[in-house]
Amino acid sequence: MDITVSVAGKLKELVDNNGPRYLAENPYGVYRELVNSGSAEKKTAGAVMLLLTTDIMETLDPKQDPATLSKQIQKECCFNKKMSDLLSDIVLLLHSDENEEDWKDKDVAGLERFRKEKLPVEWDGFSTWQVSGGGVDCFYNAAMVLKPTAKLVINEELTKGLKKNPFMKTDAIRNIYVKNLKAYLDREFEEYCTCDDYYQPVVEDFELESYVNDWCKKNGFKIISCEGEGDDSGFEPDSVRRWIKYR
Repeated sequence: MDITVSVAGKLKELVDNNGPRYLAENPYGVYRELVNSGSAEKKTAGAVMLLLTTDIMETLDPKQDPATLSKQIQKECCFNKKMSDLLSDIVLLLHSDENEEDWKDKDVAGLERFRKEKLPVEWDGFSTWQVSGGGVDCFYNAAMVLKPTAKLVINEELTKGLKKNPFMKTDAIRNIYVKNLKAYLDREFEEYCTCDDYYQPVVEDFELESYVNDWCKKNGFKIISCEGEGDDSGFEPDSVRRWIKYR
């Protein structure tokens, strides 16, 4: 494969997977990717790495004449004409009209796709009600299907993620909300099971749908389905619990 096509193709792949800022923010990472993938030998990969540390990529005009860009690279990086010509060709191929259009289509496309999809969530809750002399292990298994609404809240973690990589994929966005919901249910289940020092919690009465509904209101989702079931180990004296733990 032509070295220009090989290197530009790998750089395009890195931008697609990590966002438009990846090349400028990770020059050494780009170097390693080029070498390890066999897309470029060390000399060319090193030249690309050095180029990425300059301001040339930030001020690049994709319509720029290749010879003019080559002279700019030669002046900025002190490469010979042959290497500067190669880098010029690589950069302009990377920023071709086709690639620029593809990146435009990818911009927040993952978020827009997420807005249209359902969000399935499975949650396993666990807590322990402990009193003097013994305790009860509490379990809850739930399966939910939610759907983003027009009022979807872009939380802090997703805001930071999209700022770093506006090409963030739907799966990554989905994981952020699933993690957030599970953490919320973990906290509520822990509070429910441990709030009373005198009365053992009735795990079956944990109001799953009510808690999920509260989370949905705060985050801009609606419930499609929500089912769950609670259980516990029964009261176990500390002596039995220690034996089970260390046997």
